[in-house]
Amino acid sequence: MIRKLFRNTLVRRRMAASHLGIILSRFALYLHARGYSRGRVHCCVQVAEHFSRWMGQRAIKMADLDENDVEQFVRRHLPRCRCPRPAPKHIKQCRTSLTRLLSFLRQRHLIRPFALQRSSAGDRLLDRYDRHLNQVAGLTFGTRVSRLSCAKEFLRWRFGRGHVRLGKLIPEDVNRYIQERALRLKSGSIRTLAMGLRSFMRFLHFVGRGDKRLAEAVVCPAPWPHSPIPRTLSELELRTFLGSFDRTTKVGRRDFAMALCLCRLGLRAHEVASLNIEDVNWRTQTMHLRDTKSRRGRDLPLPVDVARAIADYLRKGRPATSSPAIFVRHLAPIGKGQESHLVRRAMQRAFVRARLPHTRVHLLRHTFATRLHCRGIDIKTIADLLGHVSLDTTAHYARVDKQQLRQAALPWPEDWA
Repeated sequence: MIRKLFRNTLVRRRMAASHLGIILSRFALYLHARGYSRGRVHCCVQVAEHFSRWMGQRAIKMADLDENDVEQFVRRHLPRCRCPRPAPKHIKQCRTSLTRLLSFLRQRHLIRPFALQRSSAGDRLLDRYDRHLNQVAGLTFGTRVSRLSCAKEFLRWRFGRGHVRLGKLIPEDVNRYIQERALRLKSGSIRTLAMGLRSFMRFLHFVGRGDKRLAEAVVCPAPWPHSPIPRTLSELELRTFLGSFDRTTKVGRRDFAMALCLCRLGLRAHEVASLNIEDVNWRTQTMHLRDTKSRRGRDLPLPVDVARAIADYLRKGRPATSSPAIFVRHLAPIGKGQESHLVRRAMQRAFVRARLPHTRVHLLRHTFATRLHCRGIDIKTIADLLGHVSLDTTAHYARVDKQQLRQAALPWPEDWA
């Protein structure tokens, strides 16, 4: 197979004689097996070969490779590179190719896991905070990323690139940081920032690294009590949206099935992306959700049209893959499970095809909940279907829409005027 990818004998010899040696050939086969085109494989291997030459000049062993080496190569070597061809120098292209190379090496246990590379005190503190958010607080991945970003930015603002000395933190530091950031943020973002910072300060007190007064000093703005009524799609808009998918193609079948999961079940984008084949019980016509926002699994009834669309995709559209995910990628890397941002992107393309002025995919979840409420379904049932822990969250959909109220108002008798 490697001879089909690289027909030139001199190229194969040059690859084998590089600092990474036979690894480059294995890397090429790894990319080809995941659906990357021949041109893309050649490009990634040329970047890896350039990187390998740089490693040899600095006597860097493959077992010691990490992201720091990649950053030094990209930031310091590429701007003044004088290496002989082939030596790609495009920064974004090189960083992407080398990220794939490190992922390939880690999967084969040829380099250290990513988590073992953090060595500074600040990084070890953030690792511990992430474990706390995951194992103690039970937060989802997206929320943890947001909280970690908030903590990292605060530590960088307070200590710069120097040593993190938590004993020097005082309540005035916390409030001054929020005041400086608030000048460039909206009210909702300020509240998110304050909640994230308060969470980090509580963690420091929990592990004995900070004073309790730090968390108490965080001023968290109160939520706006009269948030707008969620926007929804009308019946005509919903039919137009669902009709925009080309169900004669494999990708169209996949995107249509994902759209039905969003519209008929009210799932979130990451819940659709995390669906596995074993989560669907075809006999009882139910679907089990594992990766939910509240981290509590729940079972949902599977409507006939949703089941038919999923089955149609599994039989006629889904590529052969060992992935347990229902919805997988059809472009390289082929067969890998869909990610939430790809689900949102597919729905956004459908909005454009349907000529609907919408971009937020959560609109489909709002439409599902509002339609249930209009049909007379009680709030508790809607909350169970949506996976809401608090009924106050679901009650947001039960508020009166003034426009709908005007349409329902009876005409005023003229005789009473």
